[in-house]
Amino acid sequence: MKETTPAILIVDDDPVSVELIRSNLNAFGYHRITVAVDGATALAEIRTRPHSLVLLDMVLPDISGVDILRTTVEEMPDLPVIVLTGSESVETAVECMRIGAFDYLTKPPDQNRLRSGINHALKVLDLEKRLSLRSGDSTETEGPLRPEVFEEIKTCSPRMHAVFGYVEAIADSPKAVLISGESGTGKELIARAIHNAGARSGAFVPVNVAGTDDTMFTDTLFGHIRGAFTGADRARPGLVERARGGTLFLDEIGDLERSSQTKLLRLLQEGEYYPLGSDEARTADLRILAATNANLLEKQADGSFRKDLYYRLVSHHIQIPPLRERPEDIAILIDHFVAETATAIGRSTPRVPPEVPDMLRRYAFPGNVRELQAIVADAMSRSRGTELSIPVIRNYLDLNGNAVNLSQRSDGGERFCWNGPFPTIEEATSYLIEEALKRTANNQSAAARLLGVSQSTLSRRLKTS
Repeated sequence: MKETTPAILIVDDDPVSVELIRSNLNAFGYHRITVAVDGATALAEIRTRPHSLVLLDMVLPDISGVDILRTTVEEMPDLPVIVLTGSESVETAVECMRIGAFDYLTKPPDQNRLRSGINHALKVLDLEKRLSLRSGDSTETEGPLRPEVFEEIKTCSPRMHAVFGYVEAIADSPKAVLISGESGTGKELIARAIHNAGARSGAFVPVNVAGTDDTMFTDTLFGHIRGAFTGADRARPGLVERARGGTLFLDEIGDLERSSQTKLLRLLQEGEYYPLGSDEARTADLRILAATNANLLEKQADGSFRKDLYYRLVSHHIQIPPLRERPEDIAILIDHFVAETATAIGRSTPRVPPEVPDMLRRYAFPGNVRELQAIVADAMSRSRGTELSIPVIRNYLDLNGNAVNLSQRSDGGERFCWNGPFPTIEEATSYLIEEALKRTANNQSAAARLLGVSQSTLSRRLKTS
């Protein structure tokens, strides 16, 4: 039977310290413990054997703990590392948190502090593993511990509740967060929830970096000094300064120029930046959240996105499911947008006929929640009487009928539902293959399993298409 309990690696050359930590871990119920007494052994363990957590001492006989941490963060970004440091080494601990340590403890670690730090790290790791499953087979139904943090997000989806749980778990982490999802899924709402769930007292500062050249990016984020360019008659602080003590949210991060990526990497790694026209570094105190609807792994492959920046951003990763994969939210969102639009246009809230959510559940929503909001607003503005207009919505679906939803059963038990012209077998097959590859990040073996065919059959199909 496969061992499922967490595997913990202790990296420390002090036998007394190791025995104390091992004893505490055993008392906590953790018995899969490996010890490395030098840096070379530690790196070999990390690279060759799966571990759930690393407890890393900063002082080792061959390689510094900082170097081991930096290598671990670069090569194994999903592996949490808790740094162990002497009480006089708080500056080192802070530096380690910037590099990517999950937490730090002073030696000898307090038993309660050690237990809570380990439990928190393992909880976040478990949530990350579950959220990384693209099939979204989460069965969690419990809501968030602090529902007021998520009140702007209307959902009853177990998958979204799993996202909420992860947001609460990482809210106080200093690490960056990458939020992935299609356009219109609500990435900025999730970013705001992360900020609101945390303890930072500063502001939440959003900025869309798509289409900004390097000069505009630098001036917008870092500001400029007087005389930096023609017309710069006074210094101007940037958004990094405005977000001091708070959160900076960078939307459309996948479209950022390479030169700007280098400056953002320095901000993440060193906590430093240079205002436009200045050669003196300034320090930043903020947390960075980033969002994208692009595939950053593909962008790394074609050289348009830095791999080291990706691994800095993906310290915590949230994948928001598209609306077509959470059809249980359709009715809730319709009611919310109907009430919201009625208030905005100053009219009474019309009744929503049951046929409306039934029709919309069969639609694929390429524009996701934002598209649903637009559909409802248009139907409201064109409705007469006390009911939301069914013909207006049906006409929209007829005009956009090629957007079919193949991801869930309809109320009648059918596997596939189309709005508009009925597809050919060739069209349906091509769509299924495209969707399977999308959900498995172009992993042909995994896609073939989803489709119920062999990998060789799928490969032959792809070669002939």
